[in-house]
Amino acid sequence: MRRLLTGYAIRFNRRHRRHGQLFQNRYKSIICQEDLYLKELVRYIHLNPLRAKLVSHMTGLNRYLYSKGRHKVRAEARSVFCYWSVRELGVEGTQIAKKLQMSQPGVAYAVRRGEKIVKAKAIQIIE
Repeated sequence: MRRLLTGYAIRFNRRHRRHGQLFQNRYKSIICQEDLYLKELVRYIHLNPLRAKLVSHMTGLNRYLYSKGRHKVRAEARSVFCYWSVRELGVEGTQIAKKLQMSQPGVAYAVRRGEKIVKAKAIQIIE
């Protein structure tokens, strides 16, 4: 694969009269030492789909495929599922860990987190 990509880069550079790596000077890294600057960077990154008009409004960010909001909702649902399975239904944590491909400490954490979510949002099982 490396030979293939190197050959492609050489041909591309010759064709376009360039030199160096293909993505040279495109990306940069800087040290983020202040909390305020870090918060601004995180806000900038998460609002990029809105600026690029990939979503039409703020609530669309939660449904955006590559947004962190989707993962948060999925993690909350998994935590509530683990809580109900272990505490309410009596399923062993090891079984849940195998089914969800999680570690046992991960399931224990999800159960505690799920309990907090259920209490905070007053979620109930419908029978």
